[in-house]
Amino acid sequence: MGCLSGIVNFILYIVNIVFLIVGILLIVLGSIMLSDLSHFDAAGSGTNTNTIPICVTVLGGLIFVVSFFGCYGIFRQSACMTGAYTSMVFVLFILQLVLTCWVFVNRSAFLGDMTNLVNLLWDSHDYTAMGVLEETFGCCGDTGYTNYNNIGLSVPGTCCGYLDRQATCNSPSVYQSRPGCSAKFEEFWNDNMDIIRWSGLGLCIFDLVVFLIAGALTNCMRSQNAGRQVYA
Repeated sequence: MGCLSGIVNFILYIVNIVFLIVGILLIVLGSIMLSDLSHFDAAGSGTNTNTIPICVTVLGGLIFVVSFFGCYGIFRQSACMTGAYTSMVFVLFILQLVLTCWVFVNRSAFLGDMTNLVNLLWDSHDYTAMGVLEETFGCCGDTGYTNYNNIGLSVPGTCCGYLDRQATCNSPSVYQSRPGCSAKFEEFWNDNMDIIRWSGLGLCIFDLVVFLIAGALTNCMRSQNAGRQVYA
């Protein structure tokens, strides 16, 4: 039993080391994104372009804290720290389970939210974000290139495949054949919905297994500490 406990300790410790590194990388990535977006002038825009990098940074910090409790508790064989880690993993399991169930049940609502997100970017004149979408998904405007004509703007270079949005788009056949970004963005999430849902379910199962193992280790540590106190 002691050998099995040692193997489980080692595996769980390695898993937490990996997630500790992932948390640090996410914090660094979010900080870089925040630094880059700070160079853009978001004045007059109704959309907060810092939302995504802030979420990435917070997620990285959360993963780092939880993994740190796990690593420290297992390394020091601390029942208190390992118990705190177990509680955190359980909370993460519940949150991921709720989110995954919501995605399973509200597929159409989720896709509608993705469409509304692009509509919001267009209505708030966040052309920097629209340029990113146009480059990434090969689309143009909110519902099509005519959106730019309707507000008196020339079709940007990103609608013709240029990285520079200020470039002149001299190929009408290119941007006229491109769909709107709202439809293209919704299509992307629709095509990957099954991957998202089953990946979320897989993460929930992984969290549940880690929770059960961490809980068992915590009880084992407490039993060992109680036995030492009795013999002392």
